[in-house]
Formats: sequence, C-alpha cells, structure tokens
Amino acid sequence: MIRLLFIALLAGLLASAPLSVEANNGDKQRELEQVRKRIGKLRNVIDADVQKRDRVMARLRDIERLRGSVRSNLARLRTERESSEARHAALLEEQAERQRELEAERDDLAAQLKTAYINGRQERLRMLLNLNDAAAVGRHSIYYRYFVAARLQQVQRVEGHLRELERLGQAVAAEGAHLRTLETKREEELASLENALGERRRLLAELEQQISDRGDQLDRLQREEQALVSLLEELERVLADFPVESQQPFASLKGQLSWPVQGRIRGNFGQLRGGKDMRWNGVLIEAERGAYVRAVAHGRVAYADWLPGLGLLTVLEHDGGYLSLYGHNERLDKAAGDWVDAGEIIATVGDSGGQPVPALYFEIRRGRQPQDPHPWFRSKLTPAR
Repeated sequence: MIRLLFIALLAGLLASAPLSVEANNGDKQRELEQVRKRIGKLRNVIDADVQKRDRVMARLRDIERLRGSVRSNLARLRTERESSEARHAALLEEQAERQRELEAERDDLAAQLKTAYINGRQERLRMLLNLNDAAAVGRHSIYYRYFVAARLQQVQRVEGHLRELERLGQAVAAEGAHLRTLETKREEELASLENALGERRRLLAELEQQISDRGDQLDRLQREEQALVSLLEELERVLADFPVESQQPFASLKGQLSWPVQGRIRGNFGQLRGGKDMRWNGVLIEAERGAYVRAVAHGRVAYADWLPGLGLLTVLEHDGGYLSLYGHNERLDKAAGDWVDAGEIIATVGDSGGQPVPALYFEIRRGRQPQDPHPWFRSKLTPAR
C-alpha cells in the first residue's frame, strides 16, 4: 500500500517543482511530530495506568496470599473442632454408660442392704432362740458389713469416675466453643477478604480495560507513525535526486497419568486466548471451588507462591527436565522443597490471579517448551459449554 502511495506521490512530485516536494515533505514532518507528541502523551498515560495496575495487582497478590493462609487456618480449625466434638461425644457416651453402671450398683447395693437388714433380724431371732449359734450369727453379720462396705466403695469409685468424666466433658465442650469462636472469626475475616478481593478485581478490570482501549489507540497511532516514517524514507530517497542546499522416568509415564482435578476444559492447549494473538500453553480446567488438586507424578516442589496472571501457583519438578504447573489455586498445601508423590494433595482449586471462575490452570513443560498435556493422560476431560 505504501509502495503504491509512493508511486502515485512520485508521479505528482515529478510533475511539480522541487520546492513543492520539499514543502510537502515539511508538512509531513510536522504531522509526524504532532503524531509523535500524541504518542508520547498517550504512552505516559498508559505507563501511569500500568503502574496503578501493578499496585492493584500487588495488593491483590497480598490479599490472595492472606486469603490462602486464612483458608488453611480455617481448615485446620474445622478439623480440630470436629475432633473436639468427636471427643466430647465419646465422653458423653462413656458418661451415660457410667451413669447406667452407677444406677445398677446403687440398685444392687439397695437390694443387698435390704437383704442384710432382713437377714440381720432373722439372725438375731435365731440367736435369741439358740444361743449356741451366736458365733455363727456374728460371723454372718461381719460378712454382710464387709460386703456392703465393698459395694459402697464400688459405688463411690463409679461416682468419682463420673465426676471426672463430667469435668473432662466440660473442658472439651469449652474447647469446642473456643474453636467455634475462632472458626467464626476466621470466616468473618474470609468474608472481609472476599469483599476486598471483589473491589480490587473490579478496579483491576477497569484498569485493564483502560489500558486495552488506550493500547488500541496507541497501536493505531503507531501504525500512522510507521506509515509516515515509511513515506518520508521513500521521499528522502526521491529527494536525493533533487538536492536541497542543506524417579521412574517421567517420560515413561506418558499416557498413564491421572488428571490433577476432575472438571471441564475451559481453555485448551494451542487455542487462542481471548481472541488475542496468544495461545494456551496448557489447559484451564473448570472445577468446584475447594476441590483437591493432586500431583500428577512424583516430584519436588520448585515453586509455591503467588505469580502475576496465575495467582497462587505450585510448580513441581520431575526428572528429565520436566515440570508440571498448577495455577489459580485457593490455597497451597505444600512449600518449596517438599517432595510429593503421585496423587498427593498439593492445593485446592480457586480463582486467584484474576480468574473469573474457580478453575485450575495446568501445564507440562520440558525445559522452556510447553507440551500438549492430553497425550500424557489415560482419560479425557469434557470441554466446557
């Protein structure tokens, strides 16, 4: 197009005086300077927007890290609370059993006391009727007293055990109440963080749109600039004729791996991303929030932290130079340097890093080269509608 424009312009130039060509060139130079000034101003605005976006992204990163920590703490508190409630239930059951045992002991003691009382009267009557049996009667009386005393001690032991169970039950109940209070506080913190995240994401979306709009405008201006530069370069060449006075090898597991999470494919390897001239280097798997993310193979955690665009990210290092990446997590359960086995839980599905819906971003790489993940797995995931 520029070549055709140049030919047409050249024909006009050859039909006019050199001074006309130079004037035209001067007009183009002034136009170019104006465009460049507009580009400079627009770049300054875009730079300011990008800096503001980076600050928002940094705050988003901090909030998502904190949210991941709070979720981990909340999960631990829930586990402790459930364990405490289970202990309390077991103590209540044992307490009920001891209560039944105590009632049975008391009933037996009452029956024995009644029997002893009746027998005592009969023995005293026999002693009065037959003085020769006095020694036997005495022995029987002592026997009954010892027997009743032993029963009474057993009742007291059961009562003591029951009191101890009541004390333990109260302590465990207090512990459970404390854990529920902490759990409620963490849930309130989490709700506050979710609100803050929503506000940051809204602001981030606005900034991204502004940057995108201004980027489109900048692209247009840069195209105009390039067209003018190309034209002036051609004109300079023409005007030269009119001078002016001046472990198991990871590779062997291909086709045998299990997906890190079950869900639907929302973004597929090699597909264009958002209509831009960018393609997916992995797969985006839409899944339930909080679903467990599992390691696809044995390896070592090379990275576990927040990364722009991928949020809370875990990278596993495998043998043979292979890596597996797990992004947009809600929380990270493993730290850098940890060893994990195939199927071990390493994170939970989330929407960190600006992801609009809960999903896991997964990649397999060999060195810097992304690999199509599908041939590595023995099953297929259904594309999202």
